[in-house]
Amino acid sequence: FSQAGRAQTPPAAARARGNIETRAAGGSNSMLRGVPPGARQAAWLVAPAALSVVGHLCFASLLLAKWQAFEEVEGGPLVAANLSSLDTGAPGVGPSWPVVFAPAWAAEAAVVLSSVLALSLTVGGASLNARLGHVNALAQAGLSALFKLQLLHRLQDAHGAWLPVFWPLYAALGVQTLLHTCKQADERNRRPGFPFSASHLLGIVVSLKLSGVYSYDEVSWSNVLWPLWGIASFLGATLFAAACCGIPLLLRRCVVSQLASLLLVLLALLVALFVPALVFIVRLTLWLDGEARFTAAEVMGPYLVSLLLLLFLMLGAGTFMAISFSRRAARTANEDGDEDAEGDPPSIDSLPWMFMRESSTLFRPVHGPPEHHLHLSPQATHPSCQAHAHPTTSPTPPTLREPPSPPVSAGQSG
Repeated sequence: FSQAGRAQTPPAAARARGNIETRAAGGSNSMLRGVPPGARQAAWLVAPAALSVVGHLCFASLLLAKWQAFEEVEGGPLVAANLSSLDTGAPGVGPSWPVVFAPAWAAEAAVVLSSVLALSLTVGGASLNARLGHVNALAQAGLSALFKLQLLHRLQDAHGAWLPVFWPLYAALGVQTLLHTCKQADERNRRPGFPFSASHLLGIVVSLKLSGVYSYDEVSWSNVLWPLWGIASFLGATLFAAACCGIPLLLRRCVVSQLASLLLVLLALLVALFVPALVFIVRLTLWLDGEARFTAAEVMGPYLVSLLLLLFLMLGAGTFMAISFSRRAARTANEDGDEDAEGDPPSIDSLPWMFMRESSTLFRPVHGPPEHHLHLSPQATHPSCQAHAHPTTSPTPPTLREPPSPPVSAGQSG
């Protein structure tokens, strides 16, 4: 997003900013040497999030395999009400818990590495809010990995209190709130970002439900998971408004066909991503409340589909950003070359289409020298008046007249 201000900066500032962004986008990385700068910048922006999604996808796949192994041991679908009596630490049942959580830790490690690298490359060159954002991402990834480690020990022991397992999420909430208060406010006294996230709220309500605090054990899971319902409602309303208002605007106004097609494809992908995720939430809630008996594949299948679609969307966004950055870099290089180059101005044949005046209210588009399209008066075609006949230098267009009559010989003149 730092590229958005390039068009409004002088060429020298644009070149300096491009050098900084190229260095921050991995220019010092030997593995990316020979890769176009646009692809480096897109990889710098998309790669950490894509690696996180891949790690979470592998984690969900291994969790599904573990769940199916417990179903084979129990001889049928698991019942949520009987999970407290299930020996989750039994050896030899599917993949081990460390193997299940390994991809999730790898995803958190990718976020930590990208945050550390961003902090090291933007020392003294980024704003305070940007540095605090990187610090927050680093802290959230580390505390999330610690929470998964606590959950691993609880699942292996198959007994113990649940509230101490969630203390890293409480610490993550405190860190994000503290860093948010340290950010610089804008002219409207607003700070970028939020003091908490949906994962923090979800962790709090789930920990209270599992621990039975404030009689939360008597509350149904459909009421406990209200943060998920809030996110689903907001996304659903946004997609509905985009479909009802955005599509007619694209069809009514003069929008480039390629851009309109891209926006329609993006909207279709977002809808395809939202529907499986909503089905997953509904099935998980029904299974936890005991209102329906779903197998592991029926619950986790839509979630895996949504993660695959999200990964496809991110890779498409990375490809589009790489092409856009490459074109912008090429256009900037051409503009810098045009400023330094010295020579004759381009001919009129290389100029774009222009309008020639036919009458007081009628114009028509032409291309090339005007004498190719109009019969000019003798004064306009005289060498001394060529500058006045040029449509780019004279505000008054050449006059129109009928074609000149054939020349009369000397014998006929008498």
